[in-house]
Amino acid sequence: MSRIQAAVPLPVFDAIKGFEVFGFEVSDLFSDFGFRYSNFKWVAFFHRFVRMARRDIFGMERPMLKFMIIADDLSGACDTAVQFQKFGYRTLVLGRIESVYSLAARYDAIAVTTNSRDLKPDDARNAVRALCPCLKKLDRVTLYKKIDSTWRGNIGPELEVLIRELRFRFALICSAFPENMRAGIGGYLLVDGVLLHRTPMARDPSSPITEGYLPSLLSRQTDLPVAHLPLRLIESGADAVCRFLQDKIQDGPCLFIADAVEHGHLDILASISGEKLGPFLYAGSAGLSSAVLRQRRVSGGASCPIFSQVFPPVLTVSGSVHPKSIAQIDKLIETYHIGAVYIPSEAALHPDAKRIETLKAQARRLLVQGKDLVVRTCRSAADRQSASVEGEKDMLTGSEVAGTISDFLRDFIIDILPRGGLGGIMVTGGTTALKLLEGVSGEGIEVAEEIEPGVPIGRIVGGRLDGFRILTKAGGFGSLEVFCTGMEAMRKEG
Repeated sequence: MSRIQAAVPLPVFDAIKGFEVFGFEVSDLFSDFGFRYSNFKWVAFFHRFVRMARRDIFGMERPMLKFMIIADDLSGACDTAVQFQKFGYRTLVLGRIESVYSLAARYDAIAVTTNSRDLKPDDARNAVRALCPCLKKLDRVTLYKKIDSTWRGNIGPELEVLIRELRFRFALICSAFPENMRAGIGGYLLVDGVLLHRTPMARDPSSPITEGYLPSLLSRQTDLPVAHLPLRLIESGADAVCRFLQDKIQDGPCLFIADAVEHGHLDILASISGEKLGPFLYAGSAGLSSAVLRQRRVSGGASCPIFSQVFPPVLTVSGSVHPKSIAQIDKLIETYHIGAVYIPSEAALHPDAKRIETLKAQARRLLVQGKDLVVRTCRSAADRQSASVEGEKDMLTGSEVAGTISDFLRDFIIDILPRGGLGGIMVTGGTTALKLLEGVSGEGIEVAEEIEPGVPIGRIVGGRLDGFRILTKAGGFGSLEVFCTGMEAMRKEG
């Protein structure tokens, strides 16, 4: 023990121990200079001076970033990021990868979307590859790959790039999310008790699911070997899982799909040691990320307050065709007697200026009167079918139809935003949320709290709506009352 450590109360010494300036540890400098307890005020002064010099003069303040979450759409980034916020990490969601490194020193966890869910596989690879140079600059940061809990998107191509570019030995994949009724059994995924390939998600126009057995589904997307971690192996404990993994990765990188039904299974997966297996990548839904955080339990600082004052009205935007989202929007309208503007798919795909201006005038009138507003593009299965038919007439793919409608919805919303106060925005649909964020030139979303599993509220960072509150929700997430809960949260005083 050095003289300074013996003379100074331990908490104070710990506060300066490990702090470096110009390559020297400050506590060692104090010891070398022979400071004693009676002269500790000079130690404190010097410590403050060094911090000021590093931050304000030399720009050398050490980044605080601990976790980086990579998602393929904005709502996915948000529903995982809020799990980190719940554990005390100051967390930011970014809609563009360009801002990652410049903001690393301000947050404990950053979630970034590559906006690649609906891209072609090669384009998705390029989107993730473009992020890798930035990731390589970050030191001692844990990477988590968020995948859609219903397996939409380019999961195989994106994991393949991360493993090869960042030299992970394997990826451990689990999309189970008990709070949102996602469970993995026998290599199959159950959503609300129904096999994935038999759910409405399987008919998603952008990412249809035609295969229920996940290892087979993933093998079609990548050249990397894919293996299944059965439930009985996981229930045998972390050591048994480690032995299985160690045996499989002897011949090179591999992708492992793990079963899980309850939190205990996820906790076992999260307790696997990288010291024995080498660097590996966790990939999954918000359920697995919560388990990883439960296992690590490292404090990330105070949570970011969100509510400072009330700004009615609240604008709700729905670009989702999921039956669950349709029912949730109906419940919101019914409960709060909210005025709604419905934009038919043909109006979005073939805009008529006079008709659109009438809809905009209706929306503006409600907002100017201080009334809450819902803008939606789908009210029923018939509306969803109508969008597909209209797209076929124009020889558009399902993804192109969704993208065109999202672009239209973005422009519509931007044009009706009031000049005065807006209490907040609630958005369902990851593509819609991203388009809206880009439309107002926002850099990202700083998450603040979770109102239901995987449904966060945050505030927009940068752009025209800087500081405004926003709720994002994936189409299939949330209870019937999720938007009602969100409305109450928006109306709270901070």
